[in-house]
Amino acid sequence: MSDGHVMPIYVAILGTDAILAIRPVDPLQLTRACHAAGFDLVVPVSWGEELIASHLVERMAEAGATALVASSCPFVSEQLRPTPPRTPVISTASPPVVCARYVRAVFRPRPVHVTYVGACPGAFHPEIDDRYLPDVLVARLLEAGIDPSTQPRHLEAQLPVERARYASVQGGMPEGDWLRARTGARLIEAAPITVDSVARLHAEDGLLMDLASACRCVCARDRAGAARLEPARASQPVVANVNVSVAADRGSSHAPPRAEPQPTTPAAAGVATDRRATFAENGLSAGEATPVPPVPYSLTIAREPW
Repeated sequence: MSDGHVMPIYVAILGTDAILAIRPVDPLQLTRACHAAGFDLVVPVSWGEELIASHLVERMAEAGATALVASSCPFVSEQLRPTPPRTPVISTASPPVVCARYVRAVFRPRPVHVTYVGACPGAFHPEIDDRYLPDVLVARLLEAGIDPSTQPRHLEAQLPVERARYASVQGGMPEGDWLRARTGARLIEAAPITVDSVARLHAEDGLLMDLASACRCVCARDRAGAARLEPARASQPVVANVNVSVAADRGSSHAPPRAEPQPTTPAAAGVATDRRATFAENGLSAGEATPVPPVPYSLTIAREPW
């Protein structure tokens, strides 16, 4: 490796919707395919959701017996913006962004190039270098002669990353029993239009309101289906104790700078694989995901708490 030039670590973050979209391909098969395409590490977006869930539990413990609304999804934020509720809202960054921050923190000071696979609009952020919709990634892999469905369902010479959850459910909410055991508060699904009514009904209780399903959050769209594809819930935390910012950005000017990959020199290429060259060969040199348009709110999709 030449002086002043450090090869970046190429990381792919798999969104929950991507895992659902590739069925019946196993997540480990997709991981093998991503490794063959040039990625050094493939991790689940649930790592970011674990950090968000822990943050929300800490905030609920501080708040005591009160009602709060959790907002970790751009769709939720958009639905709340026209008529902000009187009930306090805890806003955090989206799961893909928090996961990217965690990966960068773990490998710091080594540069990291992050690619997100999924349709979450929250992934359009400086922390994430490239984005692929699941079908685009699979198409590129097939064009490169890498068929995810033919990959082995195990990894060779290495342990797979931990995909189990400890504190969270899909979308970044705390798991209900875990929240109750640590704060005494309850988790209730609600819709934006019902937030203040639900808060009044439970004025004496600790209550965290989850609006993800009502707002059609991509990450929480099929929690039951995603849970069937995940390992059994872990008995201890699955992410390390690393200082990672979970709070939402307060304007684009305050968005954290991303770590840009350093150029690879011929001398460095002789020591380590040039992942960008591998990406270029496999048609993965640039992401092609497009922002997901806002989804109009409809009461027919809300699951009321009563």
